Amino acid sequence: MSGTVPTGWKVEFNPKSIPSVQPNEKKEVQVQVTPSDKAIAGDMSPRSGASGRGESASADFRITVTRTSTMWGIVGIAIIAIALLVLLGAVARFGRR
Repeated sequence: MSGTVPTGWKVEFNPKSIPSVQPNEKKEVQVQVTPSDKAIAGDMSPRSGASGRGESASADFRITVTRTSTMWGIVGIAIIAIALLVLLGAVARFGRR
């Protein structure tokens, strides 16, 4: 079992390997994907796969990251507030001439 995820993410399979699968037999594998602490909000498409004895299969999944740090939002609001204060200070000092 293998998984391709972005850098810093973790992927775990349960069970880690399957000794054999008979034709037309289905086996269930649970995959736990943990995003990194610095993951940004949005959709990601990690790839999971299995291979053995010359055969392989893969599947793409869509994962939506919804929780992200609000620090960059706060920094953006602070920059806008500073720009507005500078603009108001310039208008107050120089006014209309």
